[in-house]
Amino acid sequence: IDTEFSGTTLSMAIIRGNKLTGVNIGDSRVILGLESGGGKLEAEEFTHDHKPDSPGEKERIIAAGGRVFAVEYDDGIDGPPRVWLGHMDVPGLAMSRSLGDAVAHTAGVISDPEFTEKELHPASDRVIVVATDGLWEFIENDETIELMNGTPGPAEAVDCLVKEANARWMREEQVIDDTTIIVAHLFDYKTSEE
Repeated sequence: IDTEFSGTTLSMAIIRGNKLTGVNIGDSRVILGLESGGGKLEAEEFTHDHKPDSPGEKERIIAAGGRVFAVEYDDGIDGPPRVWLGHMDVPGLAMSRSLGDAVAHTAGVISDPEFTEKELHPASDRVIVVATDGLWEFIENDETIELMNGTPGPAEAVDCLVKEANARWMREEQVIDDTTIIVAHLFDYKTSEE
């Protein structure tokens, strides 16, 4: 595989006992669905996206000789801030950390993972969602949990989220990004329809 201009992100959730560890590289993400009363779930972002315009990330890219800007056309800005080489408008990577993407790594992109930890609480922590930016590009954390609230189980939640993400990609971009989603229920959580 030629990794000069191709790469990937990484997000994972590791559970050992009641300890949750999140690992993240790039713009994939892990969120939790927490029950706060009344049986309805609320979203909690667990890992954070690595975007080129984030504080710290942008400074590292610029210090390495890279540039960060969004493509601008006559009708306005098109798309998110991206990483570019200092002397040429490539690669245009929309994340500040990745696996692969060797050319972008010469402009300050890194593959260092970020780790997040927390103690899981059986009384409130109900669902984990691990997904690529194919989901997160057009669906926020809170809406992700809302869309899942009426689904009977994890498989149906994934189907619902993929269907909605694909519809939004077609409406907004006329293409569909790769979308990978994992939904897991915690502590024998059951929806009212299971």
